[in-house]
Amino acid sequence: MTTPAEPAAPQAKPGKRRQITILVGLVVLLGVLLGAAWFFNRDAALNAKVGDCLHQVGSDELKIVQCDSTDADFSVLGKVGDKDQSEATSPFSTVCQQWSDTTNTYWQGEKGKKGDVLCLKTTK
Repeated sequence: MTTPAEPAAPQAKPGKRRQITILVGLVVLLGVLLGAAWFFNRDAALNAKVGDCLHQVGSDELKIVQCDSTDADFSVLGKVGDKDQSEATSPFSTVCQQWSDTTNTYWQGEKGKKGDVLCLKTTK
């Protein structure tokens, strides 16, 4: 008497395996790109929070630094969102009036759109 042969385990089609490999590769690549973007922008002013300190590195560029650093030029007193650039840069701006120690304002965003205003106090 012969025993029936066991059915072979289903095998993934070669095309399906390739699709999965490509999908996994794309997910890994996306993760690497997002990680690199975060790493290179982690000290950008757009990530500043109240209490952070900033250093002016260009005529219109700030970066986050340690507050006990000799590079600390400003401390962030407040952050106000959804403002036009003109609202922050006007000499008559009242955006930061709730922080009476404000000495400077810094607008960050895309031209023609609304952005955030940082209300700053000079530390030096």
